[in-house]
Amino acid sequence: MQADKVIVDLSGKQYTVELPPFAEREDIAIGYGAEAKHPRRQQRALVGALGLCVPALGLGGVDLYEELDLDLVKYGGRVYSAAIAKGLDRQEVIDASVKCFTAVCESLFPRETDVAKKANFTAPHEDPQTA
Repeated sequence: MQADKVIVDLSGKQYTVELPPFAEREDIAIGYGAEAKHPRRQQRALVGALGLCVPALGLGGVDLYEELDLDLVKYGGRVYSAAIAKGLDRQEVIDASVKCFTAVCESLFPRETDVAKKANFTAPHEDPQTA
């Protein structure tokens, strides 16, 4: 799923990104893209990734997301408001959200080099019956 730990920095503290379950990761990727024509809604969807990926912040998590009927934009708005109310810096919140979103997308859509390493497409294929 995630080869290297992803760390986000917020107000001088470091938090490890913990990928949520597959369905929520898919919601993040699809929900963000669906809001492409609506920048404010898209930003809220992006911040939703932070809430779902960094439960140590205590900004909502999967339970709140489900309470809000899996509405990523509404959830992201709640997370954003809670983050600002906690005194977190707006730009740090956005930067951390981008890191979370990137980790989510990479877990769903592996890079070509990661796939090649895993499947070893560059090595000759051995037939197990002749080996």
